Amino acid sequence: MLLAALVMILEDYCCLRFAMTLFPLGLKAWHGPIAMLAVIGIVYAAMVALVQKDFKFVIGYSSVSHMGFVLLGLVTLNEIGMTGAVLQMFSHGIIAGLLFAVVGRMVYDRAHTRELEILQHMNLQKVMPFAAVTFTIAAVASMGMPGFSGFVAELQVLIGAWHAFPTYAVVAGVGILFGVAYTLRALQMAFFGEQEPEANASHPTPGDAHAPTEPISVPERIGAAILIGTTLLIGVYPRLLLDLIVPSLHSPLFEGLRNARCL
Repeated sequence: MLLAALVMILEDYCCLRFAMTLFPLGLKAWHGPIAMLAVIGIVYAAMVALVQKDFKFVIGYSSVSHMGFVLLGLVTLNEIGMTGAVLQMFSHGIIAGLLFAVVGRMVYDRAHTRELEILQHMNLQKVMPFAAVTFTIAAVASMGMPGFSGFVAELQVLIGAWHAFPTYAVVAGVGILFGVAYTLRALQMAFFGEQEPEANASHPTPGDAHAPTEPISVPERIGAAILIGTTLLIGVYPRLLLDLIVPSLHSPLFEGLRNARCL
C-alpha cells in the first residue's frame, strides 16, 4: 500500500521536479522515444495484469500501467498533459491505496490467501460485503469512470497526448480497455465467483457460512470511507487541485521547460 501510494509516485515527482527542469533541451530531443516507452508500459503492464493469478499482483501491475499515464502526460510538454500527469499522481495514490487496503488488509488477513482461483470459491461477497462493495467502488474508480478522480486525470493526459502524439494517444486508450478487462476479471473472481457445493463441514473456510470471520474493523471502514470520499470529491470538483497545479506550471521553475517547448 505504501509502495503504490508514495514510492512509485516519488519517481515521477523527481522526474518533474528535477530531471525535466534541469535538462529541458534533452527532454525536448527525447520526448518522442520516452512517450513510446510510456505507452508500451501502459499496454504491456495491463496485459500482464490480465493473466495474473495472485490478487495482489493484479493491483501491482495495474499500478505500473497507471504510472505510464503519468510519464506520458509529462512528456507531452503541453499544459493540459502535464496537469493531467500531476493529477494522476494524486489520483493513483488514493485509488491504489484503497485497492491494496482491500486486498492486503481486509481480504488476505481473513482469507489467508491471495490466489484468485481459491478466492472465487469463498463466496466473499457474502462473507465480507463491506470489502466487496469497497473494492467494487475502487475498481470503478481505477477503470477511470466519470465521477472519480482517475477519469479527470486520464482524460487530460489523453487530450495532451493527442495534441503531441496522436498515435500514442490511441494506443494508450487501448490500454484503458485492457485495464477494464483485468479489473473486472479480478473483481468477479475475488468476490463474485461460485461457491463450491461440496464444502467440507469439518474444515470450514471463510466462504463457509459457519466459518468464523473477523468483521471489518471500524478503523478499516473509516480509512476506506476517507479514500473513497477523496477520489469522489476530486472527480466531481477537480478545481480543488487544478487551481494549485496549473499556476505552479507557470512558475519560474519551469521557465526553461517552457522555452524549450517553444523551440
